[in-house]
Amino acid sequence: MKKILTRTKLALTRPRLVAACLATSVAVAAGSSACGDGIVTAWGYNTEGQCNTPVDSGACLRAAAGYGHTVVLRIDGTVRTWGSNDNGQCNVPVDLGTCSRIAAGWFHTVALRTDGVVRCWGYNYFDQCSMPTDLGPCLSIAAGVSHTVAIRVDGTVKGWGLISPAPVDLGTCSSIASGYDHNVVLRVDGTVRAWGSNSGGQCNIPADLGSCLSIAAGGSHTVVLQSNGTVRAWGDNSFQQCNMPADLGTCSQIAAGYLHTAVLQTNGSYRAWGRNDYGQCTPPADLGLCSSIATGVRHTVALSAPPPIDTDGDGWPDSTDNCQTIANPTQADCNNDGVGDVCEIAAGTPDFNHDTIPDTCQCLADLFVDHQVNGADLGALLSQWGPANANTASDMNRDGKVDGADLGHLLASWGPCTN
Repeated sequence: MKKILTRTKLALTRPRLVAACLATSVAVAAGSSACGDGIVTAWGYNTEGQCNTPVDSGACLRAAAGYGHTVVLRIDGTVRTWGSNDNGQCNVPVDLGTCSRIAAGWFHTVALRTDGVVRCWGYNYFDQCSMPTDLGPCLSIAAGVSHTVAIRVDGTVKGWGLISPAPVDLGTCSSIASGYDHNVVLRVDGTVRAWGSNSGGQCNIPADLGSCLSIAAGGSHTVVLQSNGTVRAWGDNSFQQCNMPADLGTCSQIAAGYLHTAVLQTNGSYRAWGRNDYGQCTPPADLGLCSSIATGVRHTVALSAPPPIDTDGDGWPDSTDNCQTIANPTQADCNNDGVGDVCEIAAGTPDFNHDTIPDTCQCLADLFVDHQVNGADLGALLSQWGPANANTASDMNRDGKVDGADLGHLLASWGPCTN
């Protein structure tokens, strides 16, 4: 009876609560710290110091956000926490060992060790931290307000705490997310299933959803990243948290807070929408590109991406530069073969007139521009033999004279010319 009464009390105060995010969530807010490939930056609500990243947080891989605490997984596999610790949710077990995943519930924390063992600590009134004896090794974890769920190595789902039973026909799953009191799974075939509270329609999977790459669960809304990089959301939309910006474009990551949604676009840019009463959707002006994001109740966390490598310093990152070793700021590629003109020339493609356009893309010897090099062009060249000015077409190598070098190039180009 006591649990039933407490559950009713939780439901009555629900508007004040925030659901935990994905196991890969991140949370910080007013501060930042060097972390992994970039910087951990957090913004939004910070009454419990959940946004005050410790200066010695170290290099991090992942983060998760609860109601008032933040958890990070450092690059060495150790777990670090800060913020509210009223229920011991920040007391990392000394024997935890190295981990691969983390999740944060309202007042509890969950970690998945590298050996597949799940550990949990913090508030346990609803047994959300009482590991089932038959759990076995797991692949993925998530935490809701008063429950915990995991995907076992065989792809089956197991949950404990104050949680609705999972559908018996879930099939094999690859990842899981928990909202306030609903759960979402991504199956190995890319389809999505959800169960639990459906007060806002958060469990109503759109019939035209198609294959997905990742999932996130907010307070009463669900967000997915489809295989084509587009984002879809459904459920409670009281703060427009399900309204995709028209110019969003393709994305690489998603996260769902209690009443807001955040994404990383494929270029690493952060976008967010929904409730913004504590600035949880408004990142610092100097945030830059990001490698990871996470959302808590009313705060957001991001791991800044490392500066892109630009070997030749031309402003184009190597990942998109069509000539990574030679400056090519215009990305000129006259034949559209994916290799910049300057790289083709450096590799030996002739550039007789030194205009940085490969000769394969132009017919310098077609003086009459009739798509062929023949006697007419030869006659024109011979008529201009000798000193030349800048407008002399026969001076094809632009050396100030029409001579044997130009004649040789013309004869080598003899015949049809289609460029």
